Parts: sequence; C-alpha cells; structure tokens
Amino acid sequence: MTWQLFDTTIIGDPFQILLDDRFVADIPGEELPNLAWFGVWCRQDTEGRFWNHAETDKLAEIESDLLRLASEFSNGWAVYVRRAISAGRREYFFYFGGDAALHEVLKPLQELHPEYRIEYDSQPDAQWSLYTAWLKEAPNS
Repeated sequence: MTWQLFDTTIIGDPFQILLDDRFVADIPGEELPNLAWFGVWCRQDTEGRFWNHAETDKLAEIESDLLRLASEFSNGWAVYVRRAISAGRREYFFYFGGDAALHEVLKPLQELHPEYRIEYDSQPDAQWSLYTAWLKEAPNS
C-alpha cells in the first residue's frame, strides 16, 4: 500500500489529503462498487489551521476507532482510500461491496464520541470515478 500526503485546494479551500494510490493500475470496481463517506467535525476553534492542536489526540482516537469499526463491519469487503482534512473537518472515504455494513459503523462511533458531530453517507461509484479524480490531484500519480 502506498500512501501520498499532500496539500491541495478544492473549490478555493485548502485541504490536507492522504490518498492510497495502490489501486491506480487495477481498480476493483466490480467487487467494491460503493463509496462510503464519514465526516468528523472538530469542536475547538481551528485558529486558522486545519485543527486546533489541543484536539490532536482526541481526533486521532476518533480516527483509530473509525478504522477499527470499519474493519469489523466490512467483513473483508472494504478498503480505506482517502482522508481529506479541511479547516475544522476530517473526511474519510472507503470503497465497499459484498457483505460490508459500513452504515452500521456510525452509531457505535457516535456512542464512543458523543461530544463530536459525526456523519455518514454512501453512494454507488462502480467506476471509481471519484478515486480517479483524486489521483489526478496527487502530485506523484
């Protein structure tokens, strides 16, 4: 697995992106035709940065819990491909299919971190068109 970390601008806003580019040559769209999104909103003022550094440990804990729960509920049918951080929000993207139940991650994650706004959404993307667009943003793809 190859991860790229880079800064970019999306619709005029700065973002820090972490992108897994291991699927560039072989997109598993038939096996993983859906895209899940999790959004986590920071609680503290970002003071002009992506997040307030006093919140770093808590945000890392939420991320760790999200990845653990996604692994548990995916039943081997999901891959974590992207994290996008903007001022005050972190977004996590997973492609999934088969027996994955990523929608079931939201409730236990919210229960573990009730003080945070955490949301979930999903959509079909069998062509991995968003992933392909993200690769074009990456400096080393």
